[in-house]
Amino acid sequence: MRKAPLGSVKAALGCGIVLVFATGVFGIIISFFADDPELAATVRNRCFIGMAIGIVMVITWKIYSSRE
Repeated sequence: MRKAPLGSVKAALGCGIVLVFATGVFGIIISFFADDPELAATVRNRCFIGMAIGIVMVITWKIYSSRE
């Protein structure tokens, strides 16, 4: 059997992306329980930015995979 090129990188990236999205969703949910509305808005904003970075990571990996 031939090993997949960059197989360990794919696994690590997949786990990382899952953690980015899970942390973003968890942060958004928790931000609704914050007493300070400014803090909650900041947390939500940073979670959305993190999730956007996760989406960019997925798109970048798809583009890289299609060029191999």
